[in-house]
Amino acid sequence: MKAKLLVCCHKESARGDDLIVTVKAGAALADERIRCDFRDDEGENISALNPIYNELTVVYWAWKNYDRIGDPDYVGLMHYRRYFYFDDATREIRLRTRAPKQRFREKSLLSEERLREYLDRGDLICPRPSRRRSVQEHYAAAHNAEDLSVAVRILKRRFPEYAQAAEEYLAGEDNWFFNMFVFPKEIFFRYAEYIFPLLEEYVEERGKGERLYVSERLTGIFLYRLMREGYRPVFLPVLCWEGSLKDRMRAFREEWKHAESLKRKAVALARLLMRRRKESRRI
Repeated sequence: MKAKLLVCCHKESARGDDLIVTVKAGAALADERIRCDFRDDEGENISALNPIYNELTVVYWAWKNYDRIGDPDYVGLMHYRRYFYFDDATREIRLRTRAPKQRFREKSLLSEERLREYLDRGDLICPRPSRRRSVQEHYAAAHNAEDLSVAVRILKRRFPEYAQAAEEYLAGEDNWFFNMFVFPKEIFFRYAEYIFPLLEEYVEERGKGERLYVSERLTGIFLYRLMREGYRPVFLPVLCWEGSLKDRMRAFREEWKHAESLKRKAVALARLLMRRRKESRRI
């Protein structure tokens, strides 16, 4: 089994190894060259769309330049401050750590042996779902509800075989956040061929406004459809790098600056104050 876990980065990050590689996201717009294994503006790419596509510019780059990462059997996506926590025995949905970034991987318990163990147990890896009110209601509480309606309308027209999965997922309470996964190669290509045509048409209709928050819900629909087809997921908690209060304030100011509505500003403030501690613990 040959696997590559891509870690999308916006800041200086350590180099990877045979299992994990770092990819500079939005490299086409960066003023400085930061140290990463790859940049998402090499080869065919949509790196310049990173302000709205966010981590998905790395997914697009990997899809179109798959040989550059070694043509692996499995490919995964994580974030420089969010890793899968490779111990499904813990009950938490998320875990938090203030460990230095150089120890973040160690804290996540990531190893080739553990990854192999979970992929032997299931067909793919995805985050443990967060339980909210329905997916649709939760989205409407934090974002423009019409955005999700437009995205689903496009999905039902372009991929009618996903229509029932979309309705069931949006009415359910399980939310899959972060656009994180470990997929077999064929599922990864299927995901890319699903998500990018949808988002391209969505942007054409809605314009280049806020970040594409609908992408996480479209990813959730994709995962739900895979499960309806009989694929066996392994659900893992997500380990989040919490950082210091200074780090959290910096992230809050950045989110506040780019929020284009009072609702998004309120969500940014709530995230700073609450941190979803009820569903996570610090390690």
